[in-house]
Amino acid sequence: MASSPSQRDYSAPCPGCGAPVHFTSAQAAFAVCTYCRSTVARRGEVLERVGKMAEVFEDYSPLQIGASGQAPDPSGVAMPFTVVGRLQMRSDAGAWNEWVLDFQGGEPGWLSEDNGSWVLSRPWKPQGLQLKNFVARDWKLGRAVQVGADEFTVTSVQNAQVAAAQGQLAELPQLGRSFKLVELRDTQERVWSVDFSSKQPSCSLGMGVQLESLQMQGLREAAALQREQGQHFNCPRCAAALELRFDSTKTLGCPSCGSLVDLSAGLGQALQYAEQRRRVKPQIPLGSEGQLEGAVWQVVGFQRRTGRTLDEEDDETFTWDEYLIYHRKAGFAFLVDSEDGWSLARVINGVPKLSKTGGTATYLRRQYARESTYQAETNYAEGEFYWPVRQGQTTRNVDYVNQGKRSSLAQETDQGEITWTHGQQMSAETLAQAFGVGKLKDRSQAGPLSGSKFSLGTILFWLFVLLFLLPFLRACISSPDCDPRTDPNCTYSRSSSGSYGGFTSGGSHK
Repeated sequence: MASSPSQRDYSAPCPGCGAPVHFTSAQAAFAVCTYCRSTVARRGEVLERVGKMAEVFEDYSPLQIGASGQAPDPSGVAMPFTVVGRLQMRSDAGAWNEWVLDFQGGEPGWLSEDNGSWVLSRPWKPQGLQLKNFVARDWKLGRAVQVGADEFTVTSVQNAQVAAAQGQLAELPQLGRSFKLVELRDTQERVWSVDFSSKQPSCSLGMGVQLESLQMQGLREAAALQREQGQHFNCPRCAAALELRFDSTKTLGCPSCGSLVDLSAGLGQALQYAEQRRRVKPQIPLGSEGQLEGAVWQVVGFQRRTGRTLDEEDDETFTWDEYLIYHRKAGFAFLVDSEDGWSLARVINGVPKLSKTGGTATYLRRQYARESTYQAETNYAEGEFYWPVRQGQTTRNVDYVNQGKRSSLAQETDQGEITWTHGQQMSAETLAQAFGVGKLKDRSQAGPLSGSKFSLGTILFWLFVLLFLLPFLRACISSPDCDPRTDPNCTYSRSSSGSYGGFTSGGSHK
């Protein structure tokens, strides 16, 4: 069990309600009263009320203030820490938590929820880099930024704001004030964040972690989480009772009428919705639970998407299904049902190493070749999603596959953010057994006309070939000794290149 890293423990009555307010972090100059939500500043041994903080929204995170653990410092030495505060952040891309950590010796840190996973960060000063000299184009998505011998790629440019806070804080956040937040990632899975909420930009450098690896103590118990009820409201279209499992949910599909309800403005605002006339039945029903890789996952969201290639010479459309699955400690992952079969995919924290032309990508020492570039569109969705989802929403996608297509990489660009996912093939039989759904269809085993990725261009091509071969087929059933000059039913002919019908070796045909 991690020991407490606290260097001081100071308590005094809240100037708002008289309840005790505790300061245990050497970095904390502010605290939020647990009882009356007053924001309290410490001036020496005196507490001063400087305002009132918005109440945090319930998001069923396994973390809570007071939990402890340990994580290696940059030199690899395990350092105990305690969770002392929380910031709840919002942007157009979604909502997330930044948990404030107090390491032994008073060093600050943050444990952030990132695309369904966790990133542990500490303050960082990039050597030889003057951020004040940067201009807007330096933060363009996909742009490479050199820091010494390291290269980072800009993967997110967002206008963020602090929605709520609790616990002990080093600085007093300004609620609702928008500021630029930039994230860059490298091939070593590191996440560099640049925060422009103050006059001088601040930087942190983090790595993806699993909660189990942090040896966490004092997490919220699963049984307690299950007893807590989510928020309830009525569908704005059909008035059916709906329940939110995650307060960070941006979109919820109504199971009664199929409408997509937009929750980006919060439940206290007038809710907008979009009708979905076409209902799609998922092969794995929402709410199903299955054990994968030693963990029990639950299906919480489903999307059907259509892709259209951006290659003018190969205009192709295809469809696939995505299942959003959730585990309280491992976060979110995806089950993908495509023409290549089923796969389990996760958002990665870093970025692959791309070649200069973008034709290949290297990840975990394995090389992937670019397979296709296409525009993806959401046709149907139901369930809950931690990012905004709407019918007709489009993204720009690039797929990379390795030899044998056993694993893949996918780059998706939308709303000022680039995300990469890594997928590994799984058999339909394994998933069917895991989720107890009987038999799952496997598109990779379907016939040539039943696959979803059978384009109009491909169909027209084979129709053309068939029409061209008809004279040859008729010739096959004609008399071999007929004379076309005297027999009108004789269709036997010879091409100028010497081959009978079809294509010549040069690719042209008669």
